[in-house]
Amino acid sequence: MAFGFFHALSVDHTQVPSNQSNFPVLVNFTDNNFATVANGGKVQNSSGFDIGFYADNNAATKLAWEMERYTATSGEVIAWVKLPTVSSTSPNTTFYVFYDDPTINTDQSNPTGVWDANYLGVYHLKDGTTLSVADSTGQNNGTNQGGTAGAGQVDGCVSLASASSQYVDLGTNMAPTAITLEAWVNATSFPNTVQIVVARSNAGNTAYATIQVNSTGTTAWYVLAATDRHVDPGTNTLSTGTWYHLVMTYSNAAGLFNYVNGVQESTATANGTLNTTSANVYIGNEIPFSPRFWNGLIDEVRISNIARSADWIKATYNNHKPASTFVSKGGQQTPSTFPAFVYAWS
Repeated sequence: MAFGFFHALSVDHTQVPSNQSNFPVLVNFTDNNFATVANGGKVQNSSGFDIGFYADNNAATKLAWEMERYTATSGEVIAWVKLPTVSSTSPNTTFYVFYDDPTINTDQSNPTGVWDANYLGVYHLKDGTTLSVADSTGQNNGTNQGGTAGAGQVDGCVSLASASSQYVDLGTNMAPTAITLEAWVNATSFPNTVQIVVARSNAGNTAYATIQVNSTGTTAWYVLAATDRHVDPGTNTLSTGTWYHLVMTYSNAAGLFNYVNGVQESTATANGTLNTTSANVYIGNEIPFSPRFWNGLIDEVRISNIARSADWIKATYNNHKPASTFVSKGGQQTPSTFPAFVYAWS
């Protein structure tokens, strides 16, 4: 490799409640240095293939990353990078983005490697112009049922119109005994008694796990184990035209927990593992309980087969939230600026 330049990237440890392992960090910036040479920048490949993320400042240890969006004209970079450890104490966790290598003409990223084995599906719903319902883990691609591309919390999102019965079907391959459901949502209105964000349900009129919002805007959370466990209504009331990060977790060890914008809202006690009867997973609807269609925007849907911790969820919100300062980017440097040094992940 013959990179011409790099920048140090630093994770603010004060925004990480406790050390996190194998954490997918969102890196989101626009810098004219990252435009292509033809556009006045220093990236050699028109697709940005010579942009890469490394654990050290001599590009010896490659990290797994997924490039969600690269804009050659402006140098916009939206990427997900898996960090082995993100520290909650000083010094900040540091990693590096390299670029300007004319020898790289193929994609060097590893999108599926960013997401740990507990993810059943990760849906960026990119890119704001042409909607993608692909699963970044490579396991469970969605099937779009009328949704259109919208401007998301991170890059693009799916825009759903309740009146047009639009939703996304994620198939029947997800049947976990514990779960984390998460999504960013922005409602246009709440036209139905219940509007679904994410749901797992089947044609036998049974719901197994749902994040939903009532007609008043109050949150509601539901899982089916030996018997149902639910919080309805929650303590938060969502406003229209505003982005919210909603997360629900359930395990037999801990019970049901739900979070709005990284803050725990309420809980329900455990009662066995989740029911694993065959069922579809949906974004924006819950068949056969229609009409429960979402009316508005949904972004960054993720489904895990474990109950993610409260600190993981808080760090995720801090990383994704508007005007986030979770990751900062240092100035441009050349590989010869510092002596070779490999960052010791602690």
